[in-house]
Amino acid sequence: MEHPLHVAAFGEILWDVLPQKKCLGGAPFNCAAHMNRLGFNTTMISALGDDALGTEALRVISQEQMDSSFIQVQNDFPTGQTDVILKNGSPSYEFNMPCAWDAISLGEGMLANIASLQLDVFCFGSLVQRSKKSRDTLFSILKIIHSPIIFFDVNLRKEFYTKDVIARSLEYATILKLNNEELPILCSMFGYPQDELAFLKNISFDFNLDGVILTKGSQGAMAWFENTQYQVCPGPVHVVDTVGAGDSFSAAFLFVYAQTHAVQKALETGSALADFVVSHDGAIPSYTAALKNRIAAFCL
Repeated sequence: MEHPLHVAAFGEILWDVLPQKKCLGGAPFNCAAHMNRLGFNTTMISALGDDALGTEALRVISQEQMDSSFIQVQNDFPTGQTDVILKNGSPSYEFNMPCAWDAISLGEGMLANIASLQLDVFCFGSLVQRSKKSRDTLFSILKIIHSPIIFFDVNLRKEFYTKDVIARSLEYATILKLNNEELPILCSMFGYPQDELAFLKNISFDFNLDGVILTKGSQGAMAWFENTQYQVCPGPVHVVDTVGAGDSFSAAFLFVYAQTHAVQKALETGSALADFVVSHDGAIPSYTAALKNRIAAFCL
Protein backbone atom coordinates (compact mmCIF):
# COMPACT_ATOMS: atom_id res chain seq x y z
CA MET A 1 0.00 0.00 0.00
CA GLU A 2 1.39 3.40 -0.98
CA HIS A 3 -0.38 5.02 1.98
CA PRO A 4 -1.50 2.66 4.77
CA LEU A 5 -5.24 2.52 5.20
CA HIS A 6 -6.64 3.41 8.62
CA VAL A 7 -9.02 1.09 10.47
CA ALA A 8 -10.66 1.49 13.86
CA ALA A 9 -12.20 -1.44 15.73
CA PHE A 10 -14.61 -1.02 18.65
CA GLY A 11 -15.33 -3.69 21.20
CA GLU A 12 -14.08 -6.32 23.57
CA ILE A 13 -10.47 -7.07 24.43
CA LEU A 14 -10.30 -10.15 26.62
CA TRP A 15 -8.11 -13.05 27.58
CA ASP A 16 -9.15 -16.40 26.11
CA VAL A 17 -8.32 -18.88 28.86
CA LEU A 18 -7.76 -22.35 27.42
CA PRO A 19 -6.89 -25.47 29.41
CA GLN A 20 -3.18 -25.17 28.62
CA LYS A 21 -2.67 -21.40 28.25
CA LYS A 22 -4.24 -17.97 27.88
CA CYS A 23 -4.25 -15.78 24.74
CA LEU A 24 -5.27 -12.17 24.22
CA GLY A 25 -8.39 -12.07 22.06
CA GLY A 26 -11.92 -10.85 21.56
CA ALA A 27 -13.32 -10.71 18.02
CA PRO A 28 -12.72 -6.97 17.41
CA PHE A 29 -9.20 -7.21 18.79
CA ASN A 30 -8.37 -10.32 16.75
CA CYS A 31 -9.64 -8.67 13.57
CA ALA A 32 -7.75 -5.45 14.34
CA ALA A 33 -4.52 -7.30 15.13
CA HIS A 34 -4.64 -9.18 11.83
CA MET A 35 -5.39 -5.99 9.89
CA ASN A 36 -2.47 -4.31 11.63
CA ARG A 37 -0.15 -7.14 10.57
CA LEU A 38 -1.46 -6.91 7.03
CA GLY A 39 -0.53 -3.25 6.80
CA PHE A 40 -3.41 -1.11 8.08
CA ASN A 41 -2.84 1.68 10.59
CA THR A 42 -4.99 0.22 13.36
CA THR A 43 -6.77 1.95 16.23
CA MET A 44 -8.46 -0.10 18.96
CA ILE A 45 -11.31 1.43 21.00
CA SER A 46 -11.96 -0.55 24.17
CA ALA A 47 -11.35 -0.76 27.91
CA LEU A 48 -9.17 -2.88 30.21
CA GLY A 49 -9.06 -3.26 33.96
CA ASP A 50 -6.43 -1.68 36.18
CA ASP A 51 -5.04 -5.11 36.97
CA ALA A 52 -2.30 -7.54 35.98
CA LEU A 53 -4.25 -8.88 32.98
CA GLY A 54 -4.86 -5.34 31.75
CA THR A 55 -1.18 -4.45 32.05
CA GLU A 56 -0.23 -7.60 30.17
CA ALA A 57 -2.80 -6.84 27.47
CA LEU A 58 -1.38 -3.36 26.94
CA ARG A 59 2.09 -4.87 26.62
CA VAL A 60 0.89 -7.25 23.88
CA ILE A 61 -0.93 -4.43 22.07
CA SER A 62 2.23 -2.32 22.21
CA GLN A 63 4.26 -5.20 20.77
CA GLU A 64 1.77 -5.43 17.91
CA GLN A 65 2.32 -1.68 17.33
CA MET A 66 -1.39 -0.89 17.41
CA ASP A 67 -2.74 2.52 18.45
CA SER A 68 -3.92 2.13 22.05
CA SER A 69 -4.74 5.80 22.74
CA PHE A 70 -8.48 5.02 22.84
CA ILE A 71 -8.16 2.07 25.23
CA GLN A 72 -9.33 3.11 28.69
CA VAL A 73 -8.03 1.65 31.94
CA GLN A 74 -10.95 1.09 34.32
CA ASN A 75 -10.55 1.12 38.10
CA ASP A 76 -14.00 -0.31 38.85
CA PHE A 77 -14.05 -3.38 36.60
CA PRO A 78 -11.63 -6.23 35.87
CA THR A 79 -10.12 -6.98 32.49
CA GLY A 80 -12.34 -9.20 30.37
CA GLN A 81 -11.65 -12.90 30.18
CA THR A 82 -13.46 -15.95 28.91
CA ASP A 83 -13.03 -19.65 29.54
CA VAL A 84 -12.73 -21.34 26.15
CA ILE A 85 -13.85 -24.95 25.95
CA LEU A 86 -12.74 -26.77 22.79
CA LYS A 87 -14.82 -29.70 21.58
CA ASN A 88 -13.55 -31.34 18.39
CA GLY A 89 -11.61 -28.14 17.69
CA SER A 90 -14.67 -25.86 17.95
CA PRO A 91 -14.83 -23.33 20.80
CA SER A 92 -17.56 -22.42 23.28
CA TYR A 93 -17.19 -19.46 25.63
CA GLU A 94 -17.96 -18.48 29.24
CA PHE A 95 -17.51 -14.71 29.79
CA ASN A 96 -16.90 -12.81 33.02
CA MET A 97 -19.30 -9.94 33.64
CA PRO A 98 -19.38 -7.13 34.29
CA CYS A 99 -15.89 -6.36 33.08
CA ALA A 100 -13.98 -3.39 31.70
CA TRP A 101 -15.25 -3.60 28.11
CA ASP A 102 -18.81 -3.39 29.46
CA ALA A 103 -17.99 0.17 30.56
CA ILE A 104 -16.40 1.83 27.51
CA SER A 105 -17.14 5.54 27.91
CA LEU A 106 -15.57 8.36 25.92
CA GLY A 107 -15.75 12.06 26.77
CA GLU A 108 -16.50 14.79 24.23
CA GLY A 109 -12.79 15.35 23.59
CA MET A 110 -12.12 11.72 22.81
CA LEU A 111 -15.20 11.53 20.57
CA ALA A 112 -13.98 14.60 18.70
CA ASN A 113 -10.60 12.96 18.22
CA ILE A 114 -12.27 9.84 16.82
CA ALA A 115 -14.42 11.95 14.51
CA SER A 116 -11.26 13.59 13.16
CA LEU A 117 -9.68 10.28 12.17
CA GLN A 118 -9.49 9.70 8.42
CA LEU A 119 -10.88 6.18 8.56
CA ASP A 120 -11.13 3.74 5.68
CA VAL A 121 -12.76 0.98 7.74
CA PHE A 122 -14.66 0.85 11.04
CA CYS A 123 -15.41 -2.56 12.62
CA PHE A 124 -17.76 -3.57 15.42
CA GLY A 125 -19.91 -6.48 16.62
CA SER A 126 -22.83 -7.31 18.88
CA LEU A 127 -21.17 -8.77 22.00
CA VAL A 128 -19.86 -5.43 23.28
CA GLN A 129 -23.45 -4.16 23.12
CA ARG A 130 -24.55 -6.41 25.99
CA SER A 131 -24.12 -3.38 28.30
CA LYS A 132 -25.96 -0.10 27.81
CA LYS A 133 -22.89 2.03 28.53
CA SER A 134 -20.70 0.47 25.83
CA ARG A 135 -23.65 0.27 23.44
CA ASP A 136 -24.38 3.98 23.87
CA THR A 137 -20.71 4.81 23.33
CA LEU A 138 -20.65 2.74 20.13
CA PHE A 139 -23.62 4.56 18.64
CA SER A 140 -22.19 7.93 19.67
CA ILE A 141 -19.20 6.99 17.51
CA LEU A 142 -21.26 5.61 14.62
CA LYS A 143 -23.18 8.90 14.43
CA ILE A 144 -20.05 11.02 13.96
CA ILE A 145 -17.50 8.97 12.02
CA HIS A 146 -17.01 9.23 8.28
CA SER A 147 -15.83 5.84 7.02
CA PRO A 148 -16.67 4.38 3.59
CA ILE A 149 -16.70 0.85 5.07
CA ILE A 150 -18.55 0.11 8.31
CA PHE A 151 -18.16 -3.60 8.95
CA PHE A 152 -20.59 -5.34 11.31
CA ASP A 153 -19.56 -8.87 12.30
CA VAL A 154 -22.72 -9.98 14.07
CA ASN A 155 -20.75 -12.41 16.28
CA LEU A 156 -23.68 -13.78 18.31
CA ARG A 157 -22.63 -15.07 21.73
CA LYS A 158 -24.94 -16.88 24.17
CA GLU A 159 -27.86 -14.61 25.17
CA PHE A 160 -25.95 -11.35 24.61
CA TYR A 161 -27.99 -9.96 21.72
CA THR A 162 -31.50 -8.79 20.81
CA LYS A 163 -33.31 -8.08 17.56
CA ASP A 164 -33.22 -4.36 18.36
CA VAL A 165 -29.43 -4.42 18.79
CA ILE A 166 -28.94 -6.26 15.50
CA ALA A 167 -31.38 -4.09 13.55
CA ARG A 168 -29.93 -0.83 14.90
CA SER A 169 -26.41 -1.99 14.06
CA LEU A 170 -27.46 -2.87 10.51
CA GLU A 171 -28.82 0.64 10.02
CA TYR A 172 -25.24 1.96 10.27
CA ALA A 173 -23.38 -0.93 8.62
CA THR A 174 -22.28 -1.06 4.99
CA ILE A 175 -21.14 -4.72 5.18
CA LEU A 176 -22.58 -7.51 7.33
CA LYS A 177 -20.68 -10.70 8.15
CA LEU A 178 -22.17 -13.77 9.80
CA ASN A 179 -21.51 -17.51 9.92
CA ASN A 180 -23.64 -20.52 9.13
CA GLU A 181 -24.54 -21.05 12.79
CA GLU A 182 -25.84 -17.48 13.04
CA LEU A 183 -27.79 -17.65 9.77
CA PRO A 184 -30.87 -19.57 11.06
CA ILE A 185 -31.03 -17.28 14.12
CA LEU A 186 -31.14 -14.14 11.98
CA CYS A 187 -33.57 -15.76 9.51
CA SER A 188 -35.98 -16.42 12.37
CA MET A 189 -35.32 -13.02 13.92
CA PHE A 190 -36.24 -11.09 10.77
CA GLY A 191 -38.73 -13.53 9.26
CA TYR A 192 -36.61 -14.52 6.26
CA PRO A 193 -36.75 -17.96 4.61
CA GLN A 194 -34.14 -20.45 5.81
CA ASP A 195 -32.18 -20.16 2.58
CA GLU A 196 -28.64 -18.82 2.28
CA LEU A 197 -28.90 -16.82 -0.90
CA ALA A 198 -32.41 -15.55 -0.17
CA PHE A 199 -31.22 -14.31 3.22
CA LEU A 200 -28.24 -12.49 1.74
CA LYS A 201 -30.42 -10.81 -0.86
CA ASN A 202 -33.22 -9.89 1.54
CA ILE A 203 -31.14 -8.43 4.34
CA SER A 204 -28.94 -6.56 1.87
CA PHE A 205 -32.02 -4.94 0.32
CA ASP A 206 -33.88 -4.25 3.57
CA PHE A 207 -30.91 -2.51 5.22
CA ASN A 208 -29.36 -0.98 2.08
CA LEU A 209 -26.06 -2.81 2.59
CA ASP A 210 -23.19 -2.76 0.11
CA GLY A 211 -22.71 -6.45 0.78
CA VAL A 212 -23.21 -9.48 3.02
CA ILE A 213 -20.67 -12.24 3.75
CA LEU A 214 -21.61 -15.70 5.00
CA THR A 215 -18.76 -17.90 6.24
CA LYS A 216 -19.46 -21.64 6.33
CA GLY A 217 -16.44 -23.27 7.94
CA SER A 218 -15.20 -26.23 5.93
CA GLN A 219 -17.70 -25.35 3.17
CA GLY A 220 -16.04 -22.02 2.47
CA ALA A 221 -17.85 -18.71 2.18
CA MET A 222 -20.31 -16.87 -0.03
CA ALA A 223 -21.19 -13.23 -0.47
CA TRP A 224 -23.75 -10.95 -2.09
CA PHE A 225 -22.45 -7.59 -3.32
CA GLU A 226 -24.13 -5.28 -5.85
CA ASN A 227 -26.66 -7.92 -6.99
CA THR A 228 -23.92 -10.47 -7.62
CA GLN A 229 -23.23 -13.75 -5.83
CA TYR A 230 -19.66 -14.80 -5.00
CA GLN A 231 -18.29 -18.02 -3.51
CA VAL A 232 -14.99 -19.45 -2.34
CA CYS A 233 -13.96 -22.90 -1.15
CA PRO A 234 -11.26 -23.46 1.48
CA GLY A 235 -8.09 -25.37 0.76
CA PRO A 236 -7.26 -28.72 2.37
CA VAL A 237 -5.98 -27.97 5.87
CA HIS A 238 -5.31 -29.83 9.08
CA VAL A 239 -7.47 -28.05 11.68
CA VAL A 240 -5.71 -27.40 14.99
CA ASP A 241 -8.36 -25.06 16.42
CA THR A 242 -10.88 -22.59 14.98
CA VAL A 243 -10.54 -19.83 17.60
CA GLY A 244 -10.30 -16.53 15.71
CA ALA A 245 -10.72 -18.05 12.24
CA GLY A 246 -13.66 -15.82 11.36
CA ASP A 247 -11.83 -12.73 12.61
CA SER A 248 -8.82 -13.48 10.40
CA PHE A 249 -11.16 -14.01 7.44
CA SER A 250 -12.71 -10.58 8.07
CA ALA A 251 -9.32 -8.88 8.33
CA ALA A 252 -7.95 -10.31 5.10
CA PHE A 253 -11.20 -9.69 3.24
CA LEU A 254 -11.17 -6.04 4.32
CA PHE A 255 -7.47 -5.68 3.49
CA VAL A 256 -8.14 -6.49 -0.16
CA TYR A 257 -11.66 -5.08 -0.49
CA ALA A 258 -10.73 -1.67 0.93
CA GLN A 259 -7.97 -1.33 -1.68
CA THR A 260 -9.57 -2.94 -4.73
CA HIS A 261 -13.32 -3.49 -4.15
CA ALA A 262 -12.72 -6.84 -5.85
CA VAL A 263 -15.07 -9.08 -3.89
CA GLN A 264 -13.88 -12.42 -5.29
CA LYS A 265 -10.23 -11.60 -4.59
CA ALA A 266 -11.16 -10.41 -1.11
CA LEU A 267 -13.04 -13.66 -0.38
CA GLU A 268 -10.08 -15.71 -1.59
CA THR A 269 -7.71 -13.72 0.62
CA GLY A 270 -9.98 -14.15 3.62
CA SER A 271 -10.13 -17.87 2.98
CA ALA A 272 -6.34 -18.12 2.63
CA LEU A 273 -5.67 -16.40 5.95
CA ALA A 274 -8.41 -18.35 7.75
CA ASP A 275 -6.94 -21.62 6.41
CA PHE A 276 -3.57 -20.58 7.83
CA VAL A 277 -5.01 -19.62 11.21
CA VAL A 278 -7.03 -22.82 11.77
CA SER A 279 -3.95 -24.90 10.95
CA HIS A 280 -1.95 -23.18 13.70
CA ASP A 281 -2.34 -22.77 17.43
CA GLY A 282 -4.01 -19.54 18.58
CA ALA A 283 -6.09 -16.79 17.01
CA ILE A 284 -3.13 -14.67 15.85
CA PRO A 285 -0.23 -16.99 14.95
CA SER A 286 3.00 -15.57 13.56
CA TYR A 287 2.85 -15.07 9.79
CA THR A 288 5.23 -16.89 7.47
CA ALA A 289 6.94 -15.18 4.54
CA ALA A 290 5.01 -17.42 2.14
CA LEU A 291 1.69 -16.32 3.65
CA LYS A 292 2.62 -12.64 3.43
CA ASN A 293 3.61 -13.00 -0.23
CA ARG A 294 0.42 -14.90 -1.04
CA ILE A 295 -1.81 -12.24 0.54
CA ALA A 296 0.09 -9.36 -1.09
CA ALA A 297 -0.43 -11.00 -4.49
CA PHE A 298 -4.22 -10.68 -4.12
CA CYS A 299 -3.90 -6.88 -4.18
CA LEU A 300 -2.08 -6.78 -7.52
